[in-house]
Parts: sequence; structure tokens; C-alpha cells
Amino acid sequence: MRYLYYIASIFSYKKLFYKDISFLSYWDKDSTFTNVSKLGPFVRLLKSNIGKYTRVSKGCSLLYTTVGNFSSFADNVQFGAGRHPITHGSTSQLFYNRNSLFNKWVKPIKYEQNRPIKVGNDVWIGSKSLIMGGVTIGDGAVVGSRSLVTKNVPPYAIVGGVPAKIIKYRFDQETIKRLLEIKWWNFTENEIDEHIGFFRESKIDINTLNKYFRE
Repeated sequence: MRYLYYIASIFSYKKLFYKDISFLSYWDKDSTFTNVSKLGPFVRLLKSNIGKYTRVSKGCSLLYTTVGNFSSFADNVQFGAGRHPITHGSTSQLFYNRNSLFNKWVKPIKYEQNRPIKVGNDVWIGSKSLIMGGVTIGDGAVVGSRSLVTKNVPPYAIVGGVPAKIIKYRFDQETIKRLLEIKWWNFTENEIDEHIGFFRESKIDINTLNKYFRE
């Protein structure tokens, strides 16, 4: 049944009326995005929700993923991967999940195959990264290309590697705390217009924040 919704999405009216939704992207009935989201070619959404002004580049696959506003994903990022039980006699789905190969031996078990992923606002993820199920990536974080993210990423952390580890933070902790209080990603268009100078600053610290935002 899921594939029927994928096929239906290929012919969705949203591809005509939403500016940046590729005709080669597809999604299931439980996925959502806004008219100011971007989905590139061959982007797949399964039970996933995309926030406003978030850009998803070609070939990305999002499973059970919720994404905030103003985030950016490079090409071929994978969010979520099906899990298999490792304490049973076999890891094969042939013994616990109905499938397209053979169902004679199937006996359903209580097992969470896909764990939800949460990606915050203003997150940047490099190409060909893999984000494992159950992970939360905090606001403002950066994930380097080809990283394997297996643990939660704190807000404004820069991580990379296999498995991904914290390299440094984008700003000092006082500045990070203030940014998380401001939550500029929830601003209206008019509010962003009013603070446009902030987004053009090349260096952000607590003094810069106090210049544009009153406590």
C-alpha cells in the first residue's frame, strides 16, 4: 500500500503549486512539508515532516524523521535505517515480519524496527552522511560529509567521522544559550526583515546578539 501512495505523490498537485518540489521526489501519506520547503530529485519521505525553508537535496531518504526550519541537507543523506533483532536465533525478517519473499515462518514480535529521528532548526548535514534511528540533532548543529551519526548531537556542535564525534562548537556556550533563547528560526518573514542585519554579520558573539535582540 505504501508504494501506491509513493506513486500518487509523483503526480501530486503540490509539484505544480509549490515552488521547489521536484517532480522526481516522492512521499507517503504520513509525510508533510510546507510550500516553502525544498525537495530535490529522488528525495523520499516516509513518515517524515519537513519544516519551512528547509532544503533537502537530491537523493536524500528520510524515514521517521522530523525536521525543523531553515535546515540544509546535501545530497544523498540517509536518515534512518531498519533495525533487526540481534538476540533472536536469526536477524532475518523471514521469521518476524511479513515480506515479499516468503511468509510461511513469520511470527510477529514486539520490536521497534524504525526509531524516530529529530533534526532541529538551522542544521547543516554534509553529503552522504547516515543518521541512525533514535538520534536527535540539536539546533544549529553541523554534520560533516560522510559521517555516521549514532548518538545525539548537541545544539551548535560540529561533528564528523565514523562514528561521528564532536570536533568543536560553532560558538561559545554563552552565545549558544542566547541563540537558543532567541529561536530566530520561528520568526515571521517580517521579523526576519527587521533583523536582517544580524543574518549578514560575519562574526556572532554575545555582543552581536545584544546589538540586535533585547533580552
